[in-house]
Amino acid sequence: MLTDSFAQQVQYGVRTGINDNHKKDLDLSVYEIYLHTEPPIYSIADNIFGPLNISFETALGVVHDKTNSSLLFSMGPTLRLINFENIVSVSTGLKPSLMTNHIFNDFDLGGTFNFKSHIALTISPNKQINLGYRFEHISNAGLYEKNPGVNFHYVEVVYVL
Repeated sequence: MLTDSFAQQVQYGVRTGINDNHKKDLDLSVYEIYLHTEPPIYSIADNIFGPLNISFETALGVVHDKTNSSLLFSMGPTLRLINFENIVSVSTGLKPSLMTNHIFNDFDLGGTFNFKSHIALTISPNKQINLGYRFEHISNAGLYEKNPGVNFHYVEVVYVL
């Protein structure tokens, strides 16, 4: 089950997703492994503000279509917004990310450096396993001339230590 001290949990997870089809002829899949840990500023901020519902996520994955693949690396904070009965939670986050390839089937994300933002719903059937759905948007926030962005729908399985 989820615990009250989200920031102190160590979680390993895998997730897989597909893009929604608002971009014509774009058929992307993504696979990621990730780790949630205590944020680097947790001990300082915890002493000032009290217990925080923030964790720090590091993720490594592969995005691909039928012809191209790209490694995807991201890291940044995740904030748990809602925790109901230690069984259901809603979280959000914003992370900078790097991609080794940003062009897929004539669809150009604009550049190597992007941002990932998400909102996730997590269900915890027991103390060590969490299941979730995640909606994620990747775009470069206008850093490059092209900035079409792409949305993904994920399912994820998390192991809590």
